[in-house]
Amino acid sequence: MRRYDNPIMTRMPNICIRTVFLFALAALCEVAWAAEASPEALLEKYRCTICHSEREAAVGPAWADIATHYQGKRQANKLVANTIRSGAHDGGPWHMPPHPEVSKEDAATMARYILAIRN
Repeated sequence: MRRYDNPIMTRMPNICIRTVFLFALAALCEVAWAAEASPEALLEKYRCTICHSEREAAVGPAWADIATHYQGKRQANKLVANTIRSGAHDGGPWHMPPHPEVSKEDAATMARYILAIRN
């Protein structure tokens, strides 16, 4: 029996190509999922933890206090994300410097996390 007379051998190249394609697709998906950082990792990456903590005020207000302040306000996530990027000079004794290096997406992710903290 010649190779081309065997139905399995004629389909073998297609099966190999599909298998390689599926592995490549899985690897790309894994890279995309890994690129999406957790809020906690972003807060560390941008060094927010130097001035803030989850429950106790330090150099800056605690994130729980920020969440309480914005609770029930419309567009709270947008307001907090904008404050992260542009800074704040009207927050009582605290003056937060602007952080333009933070992308809008990362700021929104961190803001969602901060606003979800409850006392």
